[in-house]
Amino acid sequence: MYHRAQPQSSLPSRPTHATPSYRSSAPNVNVLGRAAATTTTTSGTLPSTTTTTTTTTTTTTAAAAGPSTSSAHPLSKLPTARLLGHRAVVRSLAWNADGRRLASGSVDKSLRVWVPEKDLKTSVDYRGHVGEVSCVKWEPTHPERLATCSGLKDKPTNSVDTDGSTIHLTWSPDGETIILSSRYDVVTWIDVKTHQIIKKKVMPTETNEPIFTHNGKILMTAIEGNLNIADFPSEDEIHQVRISPAMTTVLDLDPRGRYVAAGSNDNLVTLWETDEFCCVSSMGAHEDPIRACRFSHDGQYLATSAAASGSDDKIIISEIPSLSRAHLISTPQPVEALAWHPSKTIMAYAAGENGAIRIFGL
Repeated sequence: MYHRAQPQSSLPSRPTHATPSYRSSAPNVNVLGRAAATTTTTSGTLPSTTTTTTTTTTTTTAAAAGPSTSSAHPLSKLPTARLLGHRAVVRSLAWNADGRRLASGSVDKSLRVWVPEKDLKTSVDYRGHVGEVSCVKWEPTHPERLATCSGLKDKPTNSVDTDGSTIHLTWSPDGETIILSSRYDVVTWIDVKTHQIIKKKVMPTETNEPIFTHNGKILMTAIEGNLNIADFPSEDEIHQVRISPAMTTVLDLDPRGRYVAAGSNDNLVTLWETDEFCCVSSMGAHEDPIRACRFSHDGQYLATSAAASGSDDKIIISEIPSLSRAHLISTPQPVEALAWHPSKTIMAYAAGENGAIRIFGL
């Protein structure tokens, strides 16, 4: 069953989420039930699964991901584990609510679920997708239920057909609504209980990364270079903030509700306080448009990465609120996905490498 989150204050704490920002075809939204790290599943009708043994190496960050420009920072001493299992680029990564499981979606048409802190050598492969798994998101109130966006051959627990290429997927904090935005600027609302599309809007311009405040009463969306703040579910506009003269592509709200981070196509990351929505700091250390900005579980750090052009192969971890650099992770290829653990200073990321996933801090 679905569990409802308890009522909270206006901007309360919540588990950190992460969704990569890129444009790729994904015609179906699939809600999967129990996702256990075994070869069998018991909730609903899931795709067939297989357990795959993989190789893992644990090294220091410098050895695993190239030299760092901030070797004196405590983050530079954290190890990095490498998970192998996917056969092609990983597009999406997400930790579940309790941080025990990591889901990964790939161009190889597979969804894998890992239990990294318990077993680095095995994963469960959920099969049945006929297209790449472009978005993966766990339900906020249920550690064993997740949604994916992909082409689909075999029925999962529930599936909803959509008529666009989904690039962002977000759950409402109570787990009752899923909101999608597509490359064709179509925003779709899905009722999780009925598995029906309840609202669909064609936006007049590019719309990216809808995110909720932690009590679920406000929905924030990047529309062109603006941050649109609206009541949920009425969609009555509350405020609009000019973020950038360029297209704003990614947003994230810190776990305490104090700041919104935004990344734009002018290569800038900006940090906005949520009382009056004033910009408190900015960072321009990337050479390409920003494609991910994610807060750590405690809101102390912000991890950012840029577009997959080949000239910005790194993750920058900045301190909050100054956005001064705390650590830099050089990556072998452009970063496709990254996700912080919901309760520890651990970050999963994927940067090409034929489907390898790295776990920074583990």
